[in-house]
Order: sequence, then structure tokens, then C-alpha cells
Amino acid sequence: MDTTICLLLVVAAMVLAVWQVPKHTAVSPIDEYVYIDYLAKVPTQFVVQRGEDTGQYARLYLSCHGVRAIGLYPQSMCTDWQPSDVDRMPQAGKTTADIYTPLYFAATWLMAQPLRLVGVEDLTTAGRLAGWTWLAAAAVLLYLSLRRLRVHPVVAGGLGLLLVGSLPAYWSNTYVSTDATALLAGSLMLFGVTMLLRPGAGRGARWLFVLFALLVTLAKMQNLMAVVAAAMVLVILAAGAAFRRERGRRLHTFVRDHRVHTAVLAFLVALAGQAAWLVIRNAIALESGAYEGAPSPLTATALLRETFKFFPGVSVGALDPEDVGVAAIVASTVMTWVIVAGVLGLLAVARRGSTDEALALSSFVVALLAAPFLALASTVLSGYYVDLVARYGMSLLPFFLACAGVLFTRSIWTRSLAPAVGVLSYGAMLSLTG
Repeated sequence: MDTTICLLLVVAAMVLAVWQVPKHTAVSPIDEYVYIDYLAKVPTQFVVQRGEDTGQYARLYLSCHGVRAIGLYPQSMCTDWQPSDVDRMPQAGKTTADIYTPLYFAATWLMAQPLRLVGVEDLTTAGRLAGWTWLAAAAVLLYLSLRRLRVHPVVAGGLGLLLVGSLPAYWSNTYVSTDATALLAGSLMLFGVTMLLRPGAGRGARWLFVLFALLVTLAKMQNLMAVVAAAMVLVILAAGAAFRRERGRRLHTFVRDHRVHTAVLAFLVALAGQAAWLVIRNAIALESGAYEGAPSPLTATALLRETFKFFPGVSVGALDPEDVGVAAIVASTVMTWVIVAGVLGLLAVARRGSTDEALALSSFVVALLAAPFLALASTVLSGYYVDLVARYGMSLLPFFLACAGVLFTRSIWTRSLAPAVGVLSYGAMLSLTG
């Protein structure tokens, strides 16, 4: 049964991409223009540099297609593009994608090549279609993780379909976007946790967990949230085990616990990977980068607003669902209910010291603290504060759904609720246009 459900989730991810990508007549407003530029440059230069001009391919694509929810450029820019038109390009024609390693773009370019061989001539279309692979992997890993957490297969399958049929998946996996790595990052780190929780998990599993942390953070810095959530599950479990020892041995037991060592090492290796990329990025920079965003003061009110940015804000995707349509409102509302009920419900009923409690507590705490810490860090590093967007927390979504899965599997009627909400949300995503 598990194999059948995994195959169905793969098919669902593929159908979403094949059905929706041809409907995309414009560029996604979440930086797809610079991502298309990076993708086009993979075979010639592999990496883009800070201060680099976007290439002719991306500029013409933007000129001819416009930006969804924003508008079109003059027709003359598509039919007779002139060098002077660069002033109308975002950031005066400079890239802002230099903050990313080539990992996502190189992988997507490679996955797009078989599609081009079978008749998909346009690179952007092929890159968008390749997004189903990231989504399928995320859904399958989420399902396998839930099964390891003893979630009923119907519940696990329903929540896997909910992930595929979500607004975050729609915006990230049917357009060219580095956010395509976020859902996979969360599912992979969750899978890593369940791998370590299995009886007999040895040193190899621990090193795999550390490798997962490095890879997902190199794909996108915001994916570090999933690493922290996974690491915190291990730390909470180790702390619970240490607390059950006699008073004089608690600290010693906690410090020597291999789960603590693995969690700390994974976090440090992930940070080291990003630090190494920062050094490389600065070394190859052409000039100071293009500025993007509207700065505002980092006040206590702003930090409080950021605290509630990801929980349950990740459900909305890239744009306000009201600006997208009724189907987007339905999908966002359903996901919001599942997130809140899953995390808070599990936190309320989980047995003290259990894996369920550690999962719910980690998901909740990281969701509340990640955005304020990210806002503070970006302010310190860049010198200004820009209001964060909810999609930065997408890598936490698999953890939220895992909480819902563990909770919903406890009751017969909630077991049937999971596939119902999955089918409802997936159908809503198929009905979106644009």
C-alpha cells in the first residue's frame, strides 16, 4: 500500500505541473525573472555574480510576458528591444539572484534537458515543468516520514496530497523558483529525524542527517529553519531522557547524548556551508549588489509582527489569496486549519517526554522565533530591515503537517478528514488560472 500511495503522490505532483505550467502566461512576481536568468546562464558560467547584468534571454522573456499581478511592458520592448530599455528592468537590469548557490539552478537545468529533447523548446517552460520533481520528492519523503511516526497510511497519503495541492507548492513548483527546494528541505530534514529515531540508528544515519542539513541550507539559506526544527526535536528528546536520570547526572547525560552531538553538528555544518558561500560570493563579486525591498525601522512592533509571520502564514503562498481567486482562498483556509489544529492540538494531547511532544514543541517554537531572528540577522548583516514574507518559512510546512498527521491518526473520523482536505485543496490548485 505504501508503494502505491507514493506513486500516486508522484503522479499528482506531475499532473499539477503539466496542467498548470501551460497556463502561466506571465512571469511570477516572486523574483522569477532573475531566476530565469540564472537558469539560462548555468551551461555558460554556472554561477551569477553580485552586480552582474541580467542576460538578453531573461530580459526579452520579461519584456514579452510581463509580470503576473503587476502588468505588461510596452509591446515595443518585446518586438524591438533597445539597450535603453534596461532602465525599465527591475533593479536597472542587475541580478539579485547572486545570493544563491548554483545548486538549485544546476539541478533544475539538468532535469529540464530531457524535456527539451522531447519537444519542450523553451528553457523557461522546461524549467517550470521540472519543478514537479522537487515537489514529488517532498511529498514522498513526507509520506515516508509520517509512516515512520506510525501515522495511518490514509492520513499520511491525504496530507501528502495536501502538500502537493497547496498554494506554496503551486507558486514554488510550477514556476522557476528557489522556493522549490523549501518543501523538499522540510521533508528531508523530517525524514532525517525519523531515521535517527529508529532503533539501531548508527553513525551512518547521523552523518546522513548532517549531510542533509548542509545540502538544504546550501540550496537556500531560509531552509536553515528546517534544520533547526529537526535539530530541536533531537535536543528536546535528549533533554527529556536526561531529566529522567537522577539529579546529579542530568547535565552529564544530556551533554554526552549522541542526539545532542548530531543536532549541534548539523546546525554548525549548515552555518559553515552558508559562510563558505558568502566568502565565495564576495570574492567573485563584480560590484555592490542591486538593492531589493523597502527598508523600514526594526521596532518592537515589527518584531512582534514577525513572530506570527510563519505560523500559520505559510499557508498563503506568494500572494494574498484574495488577489488570486476563490480557489486560492479555499486552499489557504484549509491549510491554515490543518496547521493550527495539528500543531496546537498535538502539543495539547501529546504525552510528556514523547516524540510527539518534541515534534509539536519544536515546530511551534521554531515557527514563532525563526522570523524575528531572521529579521534581526538580516538587519545586522545588511544594515537595514525589510519586512519578511511568509513564504520564507515554507520549509517548516512538512513539520506542521507531521504534527497534524500524528494527531489525526488518533481518531477514526479525523483519519477520513485528511484525504478529504487533500483532495479539496488539490482540486482547488488545478482550477487556478494565470
